[in-house]
Amino acid sequence: MLFALRQPATLLGLVLGYAVGMVALSAAVRRFERAARGPAPWWHSQTWLDPYGAVGALLAGTGWAPRPEIRRGFGSSERRRLWTVAALSVLVPGLLAVVGIGSYIAWAGHELLPFFGTTSVLHGSQVITTSTGQRVALGFGTENLAMALLSIVPIPPLATGVAAWSTFPRSPGTRRFAAHLLEEQWGIAVLLVLLIVPLAGEQPALLSLVGSVADRIVHAL
Repeated sequence: MLFALRQPATLLGLVLGYAVGMVALSAAVRRFERAARGPAPWWHSQTWLDPYGAVGALLAGTGWAPRPEIRRGFGSSERRRLWTVAALSVLVPGLLAVVGIGSYIAWAGHELLPFFGTTSVLHGSQVITTSTGQRVALGFGTENLAMALLSIVPIPPLATGVAAWSTFPRSPGTRRFAAHLLEEQWGIAVLLVLLIVPLAGEQPALLSLVGSVADRIVHAL
């Protein structure tokens, strides 16, 4: 989001999109886990804000929610819970993306969508409308679309990564590797590198992938 400082309206949309997306996802997960007794109420920052995810959002334009809690010894019910949280991590920001981009389309029409670029909006380097409200709506929708797509990547601490590495490893060796991956911070380091560090003068690999998929979705509207 630092790159979007040159476009205040877009920056406002990105910040609102990230904050609303994280709080809405936290509320949805808490409602699903009614019996859970977390260390803080859902509106407390540590239940919806991952500091490393916020760094990713600040530097790359998109971030992630706090890592889902893993409860040992619950068997298939625990795996179902983790996959449900993973689904919510895609569905909630996805719905908010529909709200934001749908509002932009209702306001500005479809004519400028062929010129839309997800990464350019996240970095505030593209202006496809002169209306402040339209820029806010587009920033809001783009941020949530990027977060929804990022959450699908199977790398912890992303929800799909936690669910996948808690479910699929079967052999003792892969289980030991999965345990280290889930309990340590390797995944965070990998995500930040893939989102922030350019490769051979090109955009960061994971940010480019998320942007490419998001562009196809928006251009299909």
